Amino acid sequence: MARKTTEELIAEEQKRAGQVRARMSELKSRQKIEERKRDSHRKIVVGAAVMAHIRIDPRFRKAVQEALNKAVPDPKHRAVIPDLLDEKAFLEAMRAAAKKEAAEAAEEKEAAEALAPTRPDGKGGPGTEGPAPA
Repeated sequence: MARKTTEELIAEEQKRAGQVRARMSELKSRQKIEERKRDSHRKIVVGAAVMAHIRIDPRFRKAVQEALNKAVPDPKHRAVIPDLLDEKAFLEAMRAAAKKEAAEAAEEKEAAEALAPTRPDGKGGPGTEGPAPA
């Protein structure tokens, strides 16, 4: 087996170095993606907690409104959070949400009642099959 020349050894090492650089670049890219996912998840969790807390604490809601009014100047971004920027808009949104929730609950109740079997005496409940018990 012939010995490799110095030039051949250098070429092999350069090739390996290029492979290591490519692998490092791939790993760094993967790390950035993972960090962005973690950051997005964190923002969702914190945002949900803030949204829940503004519904129960008026002082906290006021502080969030003030912070958002200072920190969100772009009209495009303000357009998606009008209920968080203004107390009147917040109260209207809460009323609308409560009304929608009540309507959905009523629809669910009607659907459940429509599917529920009725007794022969028309009072609802079990006993639709066969004659009424004596």
